[in-house]
Amino acid sequence: MKPNYLNNVELTHTSKTPRKPYLRMLSAAMVSSCMFSQSAQADIGSTPVVGAFYNSTQIIKEKIYSGINKTAVTTRDATLFTIGGVTLDAYILTLPLDAKVKARVISRLTNPLYSIQLGHFLYMFYDRYTGLENTDIFKNYLQTVYTEQALKQYEHSLLNYDELDINPTATSDDTAKNAGLSFNNQFIVSMVTIYDTLFNNDEWLLGNNLPEHYTYLTKSPEDLKLINTIQALVIELMTQYSQSIENGEIKAAIMAIINDAKPENAHKPNNKAQAITITLVDFVRLNVLKGYRQYSLEQHRIDAFSHWMENTFNQNPFELIQFLQSQNNKRYGVQITVDGLQQGMINALAGNNSPTQPYNPFIDHAYATHLNAIKYQPKHEETIQPEHQQQLDYLTSLATNSPSPVNDAHYLPFFKSLYKNYSRSIAEAGISSTPTISVRNLPIIMTGANVAGDGGTGIPNFHFVDRKIDRAYYFFGNDALQLDRLIEDNHVQTMFDRLNYLKTLNCNAQYDWNAQVSYDGLINLGVGEAIRDFGEQRCLRELTNRAEVEKELKVARSALIKQINNYQNISLWTPLTRITKKKYIHEQITQLALRDEQGMPDYVLIYNPWPDHFAHFTGPFSDEVIAPTGELNRLDYWLTQFTQTYKDAGIYDQTLWGMAGDHGLTPVFYALNPEKQVLEQLEKDYGITLKIEKISSDEGEGPKITNALNYPSNKGIDVVVASTAGGNFMMDFFNSAQGWSFQPHYKELTQWRPLESTVKGKSIDMISEISHRLSETLDYLVVRESNCNLNRCTIRLVAHRNGKRIDESIQRKGEHAFYSSFNNNNIPQLLDIESTNPYSRALTPQERYEKQKLIKMCITDAQENDVDTWCNQKQWRQLTSMTPRPDSVNQLAHLYDEDRAGTVNLFPKEGIGYNTIVPGRHAGEHYLEKDAFIGFWGAPVGNGEQLKSVANGSLAPTIYQYITRENVVVGKNGWGFPSVLPKLAIKP
Repeated sequence: MKPNYLNNVELTHTSKTPRKPYLRMLSAAMVSSCMFSQSAQADIGSTPVVGAFYNSTQIIKEKIYSGINKTAVTTRDATLFTIGGVTLDAYILTLPLDAKVKARVISRLTNPLYSIQLGHFLYMFYDRYTGLENTDIFKNYLQTVYTEQALKQYEHSLLNYDELDINPTATSDDTAKNAGLSFNNQFIVSMVTIYDTLFNNDEWLLGNNLPEHYTYLTKSPEDLKLINTIQALVIELMTQYSQSIENGEIKAAIMAIINDAKPENAHKPNNKAQAITITLVDFVRLNVLKGYRQYSLEQHRIDAFSHWMENTFNQNPFELIQFLQSQNNKRYGVQITVDGLQQGMINALAGNNSPTQPYNPFIDHAYATHLNAIKYQPKHEETIQPEHQQQLDYLTSLATNSPSPVNDAHYLPFFKSLYKNYSRSIAEAGISSTPTISVRNLPIIMTGANVAGDGGTGIPNFHFVDRKIDRAYYFFGNDALQLDRLIEDNHVQTMFDRLNYLKTLNCNAQYDWNAQVSYDGLINLGVGEAIRDFGEQRCLRELTNRAEVEKELKVARSALIKQINNYQNISLWTPLTRITKKKYIHEQITQLALRDEQGMPDYVLIYNPWPDHFAHFTGPFSDEVIAPTGELNRLDYWLTQFTQTYKDAGIYDQTLWGMAGDHGLTPVFYALNPEKQVLEQLEKDYGITLKIEKISSDEGEGPKITNALNYPSNKGIDVVVASTAGGNFMMDFFNSAQGWSFQPHYKELTQWRPLESTVKGKSIDMISEISHRLSETLDYLVVRESNCNLNRCTIRLVAHRNGKRIDESIQRKGEHAFYSSFNNNNIPQLLDIESTNPYSRALTPQERYEKQKLIKMCITDAQENDVDTWCNQKQWRQLTSMTPRPDSVNQLAHLYDEDRAGTVNLFPKEGIGYNTIVPGRHAGEHYLEKDAFIGFWGAPVGNGEQLKSVANGSLAPTIYQYITRENVVVGKNGWGFPSVLPKLAIKP
């Protein structure tokens, strides 16, 4: 149950007019809703609209909410707060808190600033995530549409037919026996104790003004004192927990943190006890502020909306009628981001693959790749194989035509409908930004910002070294909480920032500071692996409840229009009747403003991490992913459920849906560690000792902890190495002639010297050493030839083919690029420009002609000294879409737009993983990784032109343009990607 902060509470707005108690208004609304007849609903159609178009969204932005004074809301009765169905003070009394802490908390509940913050904080961790069963909803659904025999055929490591779900009532906490996520008493006690310690005086209470941004902890004496206080609580909790678990890696990691809390380790660099404490304090304080902002701004929005409607009714009733009509017909947008959703794969599984269509070789080639896995094993480089044995029963059955997914009505029904009805608005080639890693691509998809430049995310990879502040980041660990901070520091405009005047909902995504309702992405990741469908259930519950309200709102708006029309028809000679009617209309306006906040959101962002998450551990073509019991069919089920809420609300015809994947995945058959293969062997061969700092974990290993206030320095290090998702290995060197903070170029790396080299006067050609020692497994490495920026860059690609080294170059100036080989004047080889994609349908004669024409234009006839002869981005994108590496030239030409993208980037060949122990990889340059789904659908989508090659970053601007009707211009207002809305032939 949501905390009922409004019961019997007097609300005031800027006019200081007394507001009726909420319960009475709600009762009146329920009574009046019974009076809304079909004739009232039809009355909206009889009211004329002046002009061809009335944009209520613009009115909301410019007139209603533009002047909201973001002050704290203090006129609330703390005794009415409810947590777990009981009042806040009663709930606190039930907790086994320290007596002094309990007394202090109870005494401070009379301060609404303290109690409202605490109430919302506990609500975020308790009520919002409870009240639902810990049941695998998708599994239950499968049991209603498949026989037991069919389900047992495709059991796998993630779904067992006979295995019971988590006990929905298994909890040691009587208060928390709501089926759902169980936060036991000890956890809540810890949170309340930490909250009380953080807010034990009025210095950090929010006061009268809501800050626009959260202020992170610093090295100030006050903050350090606070950290030390909280650290004692944290270590006490960790010590208790360590005593309850067996010896092993987890306990060893916990004991290392506890050991860092000893006084003698207080000033130790990257002290992990302090690191965990800093992260916890920032997490708690940020969420307290975010939760309270959401609550307070909701109240201000209600006041502002009611006040504007009342004033407009008094001054210009016809404008209010226009607004209400427009609200009933306004546009909605749903933006879905799916980690690991690859267009080629989902098209092969759900697209039109009938015998009348050209042969789609995707499934057959994927199957053949697994059958011939041995061919990817290098002869001279030491490798391992992933421990997990991939289960490929469904892939095998598809490749042998038994059964066909076309004949299974319960396999990917949503996607099948999508490809049947909206194939033209699904891109034939979706483009993932290189390196094809989530931390880079997710903010691109969610915000529409590019990586580099003004308003860019500044996040080039899952890891990087910021040389300006001498700080290494790695986002699998507590640095994940730094992502929001980096986005904010770079002034990235999220969709929630851009649409902060509308109703918005975040379902399990990040970057949601200005979302009005949020379901935390990190909580979903932390819980959803064990409690399947955890985040999806809660998002669906939110939308289902709002859909019911939306139906009421449509009726209420229509009824209000009728009342206004009736009022205008009342004779001026009957003033008492007019006054009575006007008073009634004002009451209806107040009720509508209150209820409107609970209607369907104008914009929803939904994030689903699971196809990627499990594909890493089980393989991208495993039963866990592609079988009827797998993650793609689970995704399909939830897309169907979300869609139904919009149909139930009666707004499906007004909604544009868009979905994008951040990348695809490709299987790993053999893996090796470039650090050992190159750097350790280099030390032996040259008789030197290198100072190497590894800032990442291998794919499949555990997280890392970094102290945000006392992180380790990278100075005095020869090379910093990091790996990403098995498909990218990044090396940072520091021997630039321009200084430590600058990235060295190719020539400098051919003359590299270790910091403490005993080899006097002798340099090492690191590019030669890397490429030679990885000659069998390296697809290619990429290094700068010169300084790179948004306007120009020259990079070098180096690899070996058939025992010979190949060097190639991509030069970029503005929108144009020149791709050439250093070895000869022939067409360069490394990006497979002349090859066709073995996973795609064969090129038509017309496409083959166009490809040859583009090769001639972009490569054969292009002159290095004449930029006017170079192909532009659009031409390169068109050419490379007909190769195994879509958009390869453009992506690599922009790899180093962001200076923190590393010195040398290594990409392994197909079938090979760098620094991984699991069978699924991405971040590399193989087609399966580079091809990301992006598509749009819904009743507004017309029969537009076929989307060809579209970057996944076009998702957000397209949804934004649809909702707001504002044009999107790349390079302005923080947009890094174009909207494709003009190509969708949107119906009026």
